[in-house]
Amino acid sequence: MHHDAVGSFCRQVAVLLQDAGHPVRLWAENTNVEAPHKVEDRRDFWDAVQPDDVIFFNHSIHDPVLERIAALPHRKVGYFHNVTPPELIEQADVATVENCRLGLLERGVLGSFDVILANSEASANCLLEGMTANDAARHRGRIVVCPPLVGADRWSKVIAEALVPSSASVKMLFVGRLVPHKGVQEILEIAEALSNHVPSVELNIVGGPAGGAYVEALKEQARAVEERTSTKVMVRHGISDGELKALYEDTTICIAHSTHEGFCIPALDALAFDKPIFVTAVPAILEVLGEAALVIPKEDRVAAASVIAAFLQDKGLSSSHGELRRARFEELKRLADGELILQALERVPA
Repeated sequence: MHHDAVGSFCRQVAVLLQDAGHPVRLWAENTNVEAPHKVEDRRDFWDAVQPDDVIFFNHSIHDPVLERIAALPHRKVGYFHNVTPPELIEQADVATVENCRLGLLERGVLGSFDVILANSEASANCLLEGMTANDAARHRGRIVVCPPLVGADRWSKVIAEALVPSSASVKMLFVGRLVPHKGVQEILEIAEALSNHVPSVELNIVGGPAGGAYVEALKEQARAVEERTSTKVMVRHGISDGELKALYEDTTICIAHSTHEGFCIPALDALAFDKPIFVTAVPAILEVLGEAALVIPKEDRVAAASVIAAFLQDKGLSSSHGELRRARFEELKRLADGELILQALERVPA
């Protein structure tokens, strides 16, 4: 689907393999995109798959066809995007809680695949923990850790759209799903506390869904913050890539306050735009950012705001951190150039 990280990665991999000379067909249960590679209806997959085909399966939550695919005699490659622990999901969302629970149980099914990739070492370890002892022994040290995208510098092809000018002294940007474990309400509290250190703050929150109890509570909190302080909060849904690029280019800092991640694409994007990003100490995010990580305390929003304010006021620190950001982004560009995926396919048995 448009703006879905896993779906975007699937399309990028299809194009990568096609360009490398492999005949590729891409299948999904639901889609609203046809480019850059045609997406076919997954219900037709079973009649279309041929004995010599290699199946490349992406796993990020419970999938009812996984066991059926695992039972096929075909050679299989699995990519594990990790699964959000069910206790972090809004308990009122019963279906998602159950799908996350079942998704974690399916780690054992992936153990039967020939080759496995994961989006981080943290995800690889999570996957191994869910396998049988024999499968874990077979895959340990052999899981290919590969970013969940092909082309870390993809923003260079996007044209930024004009923004309404803002005079805020500090502009903050959060990009991601608007769900409790992403810590968006906590980010609002940090923005409010930061307004005690700087003349004015603007916080842009970009993501979906556009409605629901959590999102409505988030918007009500945003209105309250604006009433109490000079902070301006913009909650944006369904924006174009051009608008998002403009927001990244215009922002002072990026921020993430997640409790769980498998990789964290917005952390990589912050590096792509050479923006400092403040994060909680989630293993996968720290893995993505390396020495460029700017860690804020998770439980104390006032202290987190103080850390951000101190960074902004220290021009020497800001300058030296820029070098770390650019160096880490160059490393990630190499890791996301597609070669790790092509090399993984070469390991598939004949």
